[in-house]
Amino acid sequence: MRLALIVEYDGTDFSGSQFQLNARTVQGVLEDAATTIFGSQTGRIRMASRTDAGVHAVGQVASLDAVTEMSHGEIRNAMNGNLSEDVCVRLARSVPADFDPRRAAIAREYRYVINDGPVPTPTRRRHEYHVHRPLDDVAMADCAQAFIGVHDFTSFAAASIDGGSNVRDVETANIRRTDDGRIVFDIRANAFVRQQIRRMVATLVAVGSGSRTKEWVASLVATPRRDGATQNAPPQGLTLQRVVYEINFEREPPLD
Repeated sequence: MRLALIVEYDGTDFSGSQFQLNARTVQGVLEDAATTIFGSQTGRIRMASRTDAGVHAVGQVASLDAVTEMSHGEIRNAMNGNLSEDVCVRLARSVPADFDPRRAAIAREYRYVINDGPVPTPTRRRHEYHVHRPLDDVAMADCAQAFIGVHDFTSFAAASIDGGSNVRDVETANIRRTDDGRIVFDIRANAFVRQQIRRMVATLVAVGSGSRTKEWVASLVATPRRDGATQNAPPQGLTLQRVVYEINFEREPPLD
């Protein structure tokens, strides 16, 4: 059967989500666990969204082929029994044999968390970006609206390894300040170019600190250019929240 796995991980000690030789990755540890349980016939695990080293996920989706009579719950528990504490399979579900977690996705949702308080929070340092000055979150929220729509995001893209298009459809881009004083940036799009969100966040921080204007950011969107937003916000503030499909894995009844 082909299985869809919803995977959560703390990205701090991973060299990203995608398999790399001689590096610890989320895909690599999932494949090791699957091989231990199901044998070598499982083959390569596919991932819905590529995350950089240090980036986290609570709703990453992977696909796995396995010959098994185990229930969904038994598969989930067996995988977690062979995974380290910084990654887990939250859910396993059967899907059609041609399901591809990347190509079948209709949207991805990410969240970035900023702490602009006077001191860092050591217990949250792996999951937020501490900016050493107060930011104007109202100006940032206004500026973020420039990202919404179908645009060429070359200004916010790292160099592409495949030379593909940088056109993406951003559905929502919202900034809010939480009750505990954090600034949270939530963004949803059909897909993202490499390092797009971290570069967006860096531009929003520049606006919030007063060093850049809303018009400058709007010009980066309107006039795509490689020398546009060249600064990256650090990875630890970013989390993949959810990958959206026509079918809702969370609501599909399990076999167990």
